[in-house]
This record gives sequence, structure tokens and C-alpha cells, in this order.
Amino acid sequence: MSQFKLQQDVFTQATRIPNCFIEKYMPKAAGEFVKIYIYLLKCVEENRSELSIARIADALEDSEKDVIRALKYWEKKGLLKLTFEDGTLTSLRMISFAEMTDETEKITVSVSAKSAQTAAPSKAEEEVPAAEILSTEEENTESQKGYTKKQYTPDEIASFSQQDDVTMLLYSIQKYLGHALSGADLNTVLFFHDTLKLPADVIEYLFEYCVSKGHKHMRYIEKTAIGWAEQGITTLKAAKTLNSIYSDNCYPVLKAFGLSGRKPSKGESDFVSKWTLSYGFNMEMILEACNRTINTIHQPSFEYADSILKRWKSAGISSMEEVKALDEKREMAIAESMKTAQTKKSTRSTAAASNKFNNFDQRTYDYSELEEKLFNV
Repeated sequence: MSQFKLQQDVFTQATRIPNCFIEKYMPKAAGEFVKIYIYLLKCVEENRSELSIARIADALEDSEKDVIRALKYWEKKGLLKLTFEDGTLTSLRMISFAEMTDETEKITVSVSAKSAQTAAPSKAEEEVPAAEILSTEEENTESQKGYTKKQYTPDEIASFSQQDDVTMLLYSIQKYLGHALSGADLNTVLFFHDTLKLPADVIEYLFEYCVSKGHKHMRYIEKTAIGWAEQGITTLKAAKTLNSIYSDNCYPVLKAFGLSGRKPSKGESDFVSKWTLSYGFNMEMILEACNRTINTIHQPSFEYADSILKRWKSAGISSMEEVKALDEKREMAIAESMKTAQTKKSTRSTAAASNKFNNFDQRTYDYSELEEKLFNV
């Protein structure tokens, strides 16, 4: 069992937790990380000069991997200084809050301000969460019928929780939710991973996104996860792209169709998803298709706009420049067709005019018979 030296700056007769730690660091940290940090404070106050990862893990009934993750987390936050030799921890130094530089404080404040901004969505975002795929409560309820949420056994949950990537995932989830996960919470997370087939990084982003929108209830997060699964989301990039579709794409399309003031229906959002993800069109081209729809049929129609974009996709069109070139080519073809039709019409008119006298069925008469009739009157 390797030993490492624990260095400290001050000694007191009791374990005191600095207010700065409680106010700035504890709220955002996972519960296990906080527990390990407080235990280190206690060791400093008791003047313990020798510690080991194993001893800390035994005292707190944690795994050694959990302890190492916690120490690295607090080092990243600037509260610890770890020294390694040949991959082995040899020294751990607790950084007092008085030592922190102004630069460190500014960084901390900056991160907090950014987090606060992320956690306070705009009114529009609150009304229509970008990650909410389904448009009505009835659709949400219906969608869940396609998935069976089983109750996993304690052994299954324990086996799942002990995976390296899952251990970090659960720490992150606790950090986002601000509390330890219950057995029901763990069962739900395993449902995301086992039944919905969402990878760990996608699940972490799921919690990050929902919490940033002010939704910490597991029921809401579960509905969002099911929506992602129904959309075939299997990668972090796809999840972020899907959210972008709602926040950046759906509402401009509704506005172009004159349908602002409401959230998109599932069918409408499916069209926008297809246009961006399957067809690969940017918003400029999508809005152009919407405008052409209104100008042509004088009413909003996702189906008609889809027919326009589908033709562009089949023609290999991928930019507005190519759309304009296609328009010019079509206009030239129409002009040429009209010119040809006019030429044919003119030719027929000329031919008819040159043969005007004979342009009817000729009659034949028996002049002898006519003469006889005339004289016998």
C-alpha cells in the first residue's frame, strides 16, 4: 500500500468548513466529492501527516477510483495540489482560500455568471423547450407505450453503476440535479442506457440541457429522453444538432409561414428535422422554399415546401447560388419553349392565309341538269 505525505498550512482544534467553499464550490459538486473534501479537512485539523487512497476509501466506504476522481476534481477547481511520481500519488496539499489569487477568483466568478446565464432561459425558451420533441401531453403519454421501463434488480443497478464511464456520469448527474440519486433515479438512468440505447455522453448532455432550462424533475427528463430515442439520437453531436433545430430552425420556419405564437407540432418538427438532418439544407434554403410555397399556393404548407426541397435534393442543389442557376436555366427553357410554340403557330397561320380560297370543301355541279331545270320553270 503506497503512502503519500499530506501537507497542511494551519492547524485548528475543530474541523471548520470555509464559507467560501459552502457558497461557491459545494453547490455544484457531487455529494461524494464534497464528502471526500470534508474528510481531508478533518485529516488536516487532526494533523495527520500520512494518508493513502485506500485508507480514505475504507473510511468513507468508497472505491479507490472514486477517491481519485474526487481528488482530481478538487485539483481542477484549485483547492488541492497533487504530486505524482511514476503514476503514484506522493503528496497532497490543501490550498487555503486565503491563498487564492485574484485571477482565480475572477475565473470562478466568470464561470458562475455564465452558468447563471445558461440556467435562466429566455421567456420563449421556457414556453417551448428546445429539447421537447412531442407537442402535447397526449403525444407524450402515447410515445411511452413503445418502451417498457423495467424495474432493474439491485445487482443490475450495482453492476451498471460500477462501470468507469457510468461512475463519472452519475457524479455529473448528481452535480446537475444538486442531490444524491435515489434508487428510482438510478433505475431511470439505467432505462435510458439499457432500453433507450442512449450512450453515457448523450445521457449527461440530456441532464445538462434539461437542468439548464430549469427542469430538474426526472419525469420531464424521461419524456425528453424518450423523444430523443424516437428521433434516433445515438450520438452527442446528433443530440446537440436536434436541440439546435428547435431553437434555431423550427421557429423561423413557423414565422415564415405566418404561424408564430405557438410551438411546432410533432409533424412540423419532423419536416424541419428531415430538411436539416436528412436533406442537409441550411436555414436560408429552407426559408426560400417556405417563401416560394406562400407565393405559389398562398397558404402555409409543409408538404409543398417539402416537395420543393426534395426536388432540389434530387437535383444535387446545395446552395442558393445553385438554386438561382437552376431558376435561370428553367426560365431559359421556358422562354425557348414559348419561342418554339410561337414559331409553329406563326407557320400554321401563314400556310392558312396563302391558301384561303381553297380552304374549304369544293362543290361539283351538273350544268346540263341546272339548265334543264331553269328552262322548265
